[in-house]
Amino acid sequence: MNTIIVEDDPIFRDMLLDMLPKASISTKIKAVCPTIRQAKEALHTHKPQLLLLDVVLPDGKGIDLLNELDDNGNFETIFVTSYDKYAIDAIKKNATDYLLKPIKLEDLNIALEKVQKRIEDFNKLSKVDELSNHVDKLDKENMQEQKIMINTNDGAIFIRVKDIIKLESESNYTIFYLENNKKIIASKTLSVFEEILEGLNFMRIHRSYVVNLTKILNIENNANSYYTKLSDGSQVEISRRKKKDFFDKVTRNGHK
Repeated sequence: MNTIIVEDDPIFRDMLLDMLPKASISTKIKAVCPTIRQAKEALHTHKPQLLLLDVVLPDGKGIDLLNELDDNGNFETIFVTSYDKYAIDAIKKNATDYLLKPIKLEDLNIALEKVQKRIEDFNKLSKVDELSNHVDKLDKENMQEQKIMINTNDGAIFIRVKDIIKLESESNYTIFYLENNKKIIASKTLSVFEEILEGLNFMRIHRSYVVNLTKILNIENNANSYYTKLSDGSQVEISRRKKKDFFDKVTRNGHK
């Protein structure tokens, strides 16, 4: 598992470097970075699977780094820190685990096993047959037979939920992409429609897009980022922050 360590304290850095070879999950250290600036460069260069990240660094906080990378990169994060007050923020950023210094090998093993499970699960979902099985289950729930009203500059119209492929944010407007290459511009923000559609097998997988989960054909990995390919042939990136939630929602019907 390709790994980057972001830690400015040489004592804890050496402890991690000593402990990782003894862990139950094998890791390959690609870079050790004492600052956020160096971490950004290492992430771009090495595209790791795992980031072991301190919370407080000389040039900022680890949370700030994740804020900048919300929609980019395909890595899991384990926070390793002396501070417990940032745990809630870490959870919001979809961190795999939050370990308090000095860490124990047992706790590190548990965290690494969680990372490996996430990676294995998502790779399994990337297989077309596996994904199709779950998408078919979502489609059979028949949750998209109703219509919703959309306000446009030309007045209100009604569209069938099942005809929506994806929605795209465009400033204070939302673009609806429909079957048969139809497109409608609605005079409300994407967040408004996200709330309306989230219980109907739709999900916001990127800050700019909400997709109809029943329209997903496959998942592709390109340049270490994941994309959904939809029924109209378009692709939408699954942001790093949304990856686990996406997997959980698509596979809630029984995949373990």
